[in-house]
Amino acid sequence: MKKISAVLLVLVLVGSVVFAGFTGSATTSLGYNFDTGAYGFTNAKAIDIDVVLHEFLGASKGEGAIYAEINASAVLTFDSTTFLSAADNALDITTKISSANIIGDGWKVGILSANSAPNYATSSVSMNGDDEYADLQPSSYVAKVAGINVAMNDYTASLGLIGDAVAGTFSVYGTLTTPTMDLADGLKVNAGGSAKLTDTTKSGSASVKAAYAAEDYTASVAADVIYAGGLEADVAVKAAFSPVTVDAYFATAERYATAGLTGVLNYLSAKVGVALDQVTLTVTGKDLLNAQDLSVSAKLAASKELAVTARGGYVLGTGAWNAGADVVYTAADYTATVNTTYASAGTLALTVKAVSTTLVNKATLTAKYTVADILTGKGALTTEAKIAF
Repeated sequence: MKKISAVLLVLVLVGSVVFAGFTGSATTSLGYNFDTGAYGFTNAKAIDIDVVLHEFLGASKGEGAIYAEINASAVLTFDSTTFLSAADNALDITTKISSANIIGDGWKVGILSANSAPNYATSSVSMNGDDEYADLQPSSYVAKVAGINVAMNDYTASLGLIGDAVAGTFSVYGTLTTPTMDLADGLKVNAGGSAKLTDTTKSGSASVKAAYAAEDYTASVAADVIYAGGLEADVAVKAAFSPVTVDAYFATAERYATAGLTGVLNYLSAKVGVALDQVTLTVTGKDLLNAQDLSVSAKLAASKELAVTARGGYVLGTGAWNAGADVVYTAADYTATVNTTYASAGTLALTVKAVSTTLVNKATLTAKYTVADILTGKGALTTEAKIAF
């Protein structure tokens, strides 16, 4: 009780700030499931408070030809999500020193840390449609140690060093990056690298990116090469020549792993897009050397209100395939969509939905029919009203 009272007191004292991040909603749904026979209303409500109550800034800057500066911040936040669901303290204070430098004429030495290994090549093809992109990161193989960083004339470098003279252990680390170099008319190049030597191992990386721009087309290539007990590398290529765009990426080692994603070796992806007056054609290949996941889509803007997309996919590794279509109709007061997909497993999924945010001021109205397989099931019909602030 004391904890809740303290939280409420803080919210009252800074109410003018809190309400900027105070959101909530109430939703009621009425539906009928034709397969199970279940029907009726469901009600839901949600409240979320996630705001910066106050931010303290600290700074100090010297004078003279050579001087030091430091910048820091302390942020007081309130997050109702952790308070209500995780039984954690809703109030949190985060402190950060953003910079601490010794500065002279045209140069700067940072004393917070050494720089991470440069990383220039990243895939532009989403792996799973959720903005997860393959990326072989040199810093995962050449890990930095405590040290300093230096900047001079747009070059950056860093040095890290730790050791134990008694135990005979040591780690020496360094990085270097160049400014953008104009090598020819329209051609710009950046380069960088890292190296690390310990009493038992040695590793390093080299990175380069080049971009060329002409009146009718653009092209770029980026690559990272890593040595850490063996060679690994990734390369990303982009090109645009109206109306065609090309993106390709290859990595010898695992994809950059995040929650729910499994890394693979020799990951190759590519995407080609063609944008004509009313039609956009996209061909995508993911993990082409292993799963060989291919897909193609063609979007037709039939009118200002109507867009139709035909799509299909085929996985060479398993033989699985699918084909479908998406129709979107945008009117003044509502948006209607129809999505259907037929899969090689013999299923036909269908979703029909209409959404309006203008028929009732400050409310979102939705009517939806969905069925996972219309060949074997009847699906469910749901109407919903949501009021949010």
